[in-house]
Order: sequence, then structure tokens, then C-alpha cells
Amino acid sequence: MCRLPLIKPSRRILLSSAGLIAARLAVPRRVNSAQPAKLTLAILFVPRGDFAPYYLARERGYYAQAGIDLTIKHVLGNAFAFQMLSAGNAEFAHADIVQMLQLQGATPEPAMKSVAVVCGRIPLSLFYLNGRGIEKPKDLAGRSIVDSPGSTTPALIKLLAQANGFDAGTIEWKSAAANAKAALMLQGQADAVSTYLPALPSTAARAPAGKTVGVFNFGDHGVDIYGDGIISTGAFVRANPDLTRAFVQATLRGYTDAFANPAAAVEAIVKSAPELDRANALKELDIARILNKKDDRDLVGFGAHDPVKMAATYAAVIEAIRQPIARPVGDFFTNDFLA
Repeated sequence: MCRLPLIKPSRRILLSSAGLIAARLAVPRRVNSAQPAKLTLAILFVPRGDFAPYYLARERGYYAQAGIDLTIKHVLGNAFAFQMLSAGNAEFAHADIVQMLQLQGATPEPAMKSVAVVCGRIPLSLFYLNGRGIEKPKDLAGRSIVDSPGSTTPALIKLLAQANGFDAGTIEWKSAAANAKAALMLQGQADAVSTYLPALPSTAARAPAGKTVGVFNFGDHGVDIYGDGIISTGAFVRANPDLTRAFVQATLRGYTDAFANPAAAVEAIVKSAPELDRANALKELDIARILNKKDDRDLVGFGAHDPVKMAATYAAVIEAIRQPIARPVGDFFTNDFLA
């Protein structure tokens, strides 16, 4: 089996002056306009607790104070979020940085750029039922994993296997629609399911009687790359720097408030999505907090991209997913709008 090299780019070479930015989360400066700027944010999935910070920021008037009239639209997957950006139907997207890079490698126009990190650790995870002989990632060797068509997991699992000493080539892959794949794992038709960590509360709630759900988060097990970012097009960012800055700072203020007062954040999103279960939404928001928790290695503030980690994310797309990217990694992110 071809083993991928560990991705450890030089911090001395890659750590630029942008790398030590700490976001100043005061009231964002208002865009100089008589009328609020109408902006649309596309979010990669249906309403869920981990998206509550946007709703709290809107409810508390942070966007309005910055001269922004924000519409939030939820779509089913990163592809649709990027389509909205490409078509000009959204100015910003909450979407996966890995999949942005993969898309830009295949379809470089319109150029996209992450303007803030809102999921510092990759949320990609494998769920399994406890009590079936899976206790560590190595135990996945020879097992079956269910995923939806077009997923990057069969490629990225090479990084998990490398970090944890097992052969990814021994895994049997099964396919199911995104809204059905967890059921196959829960019913015993697959040993594990690939999904994002915030789906854990709702999946665990559906476990068979007497069973509990275990999880391997890729970020917890040696795959140190980014998750979601606030993504826009290069053309919009260049033409609207003040508006981009105002949106980013209002959003990060919403995240800070949501992590400090999760109940208020959940109430804010429930007003727009009354079908949400509050208890699950609180757990989902707490998972977002955990995925953004800093450790001793982090040299950047909340929302900022670490150039070294961005380089590792870029390398994962090229080496694991095998998608060439023509432009350098520095073209795909900026820390210019955090302060």
C-alpha cells in the first residue's frame, strides 16, 4: 500500500505576519451607507445547533449595527453552498475548507477564499456502536463503513490510517443516501458510518435500546486539518473590503456570545427553526465549541487561519484526495478582515 508522508510543513517558512492575528470582537465598524447592505449567507446543512451563532448575532443586532441586512439560507451540502456563491445568489457561505480547495482545483473560477475559520478542527468523524469490538481507530481494519456518494472520506481516511497504524485498503465501503446512512450503522448493516461530529446527538438518540454510540473524530486522532470556514469569492472580497470586515466581525462576535450563553443562542435559532429539539441543539452547539477549542500548539486567535494548518489542509487535498490545485495555498485564505 502507498503510504502518505506525514504533513509537517515548516512553521518558520509559512508563518506570516497574518498568522498571529487575534480577532478584536468589539462592535464591528458600520459600513458607510444610507441603506443596509442586503447579504445572503448559505449554510451547508439544515438548521442545527452548531449554526446558532449566526442567528444570535442577527437577533442581537450585530449585523444591523454593521449596516448589514442578513438573509440566512440552508442547503443540503457543500456543493449547493458553493453553487450559490458561484451564481451570485449568496455573498458568503459557511462551508468546508477541504471541499472548497477540492472544488477550486477542479473548477478554479470563480476564485474562492476563506475569510475566517469557524471550525478549527476537521469535524469528519466515524460513528459506531459500542460493544462490537471497535475501541480504537486500528480496529476499523477489515470493517465496513457506510458513506454517501461523492464523499471525501474514502480518501481522507488514508490520513487517519497513517496516523493510527492500520491499512485503509482493508476497509469495505458501502453507499447510502446522506439521510439514510446512519440507519445502516445503527441496524448493524455496517460497522461504522462517516459523518460530521455535530450529528452525534441526533444519531445517539436513535441508537437501539441498551446501545451507545462511539466516535472517532479525525481531528482527535492525528488528522490536523481545518473544518469549516466563512467563504466568499475573491471578486466580492476585493470589491467590498469594508462590508466583508463588518460581516466577519459581527459573525465572530455572535460565536463568542453563543459559546458564552448557549441557551440564548439556541433560542435564537429555534425562532427560525421551531422543529429543532432544544436539548440536541445545545449539544450540537457545544460540539462546535469543542471543535474550536484552542490547544497549546495554536498561535492564532479565534477565526484566524494558521498558515501551517492551511498548508496541511491544502496538502491533504493534493496528496490524499489526489486533486491538483494550480494556485498556491496563500490564494485561498486571508486574515485581513479579523481586525
